[in-house]
Amino acid sequence: MIKVVLIGLVAVFAVLLLRVGKPEFAMAVSLAACVLILLFAGGTLTTVIGDLRKLFRYVKLPEGYLKILFKILGVAYLAEFGSALCKDAGQSAISGQIELVGKLAILAISMPVVTALFETIGRMSF
Repeated sequence: MIKVVLIGLVAVFAVLLLRVGKPEFAMAVSLAACVLILLFAGGTLTTVIGDLRKLFRYVKLPEGYLKILFKILGVAYLAEFGSALCKDAGQSAISGQIELVGKLAILAISMPVVTALFETIGRMSF
């Protein structure tokens, strides 16, 4: 975690310095730092995926739900990443649209789980 924080801080200082003299390089440094930090998260992500698989087997949930969960997490991360880059570039309107489409995509991806939940509730007798 310390490495990630240090990479982030160095990148922020570099971006702040570059924005004054070479603004065209500031976005590239920011993007490179984001990719590097994501690579550090790879090992942790592998552990989390393994643990989630164990939990899903323990509660006997269909494997398809796990795939839906990973798709939702992927869309959420990509939307947040794209939105943040647009905000850094001063394009808040585009950032907002990316966030909106990300939320709609998450809703669409989650519909099979929501449908199954409502079907389960409908079969229950109160």
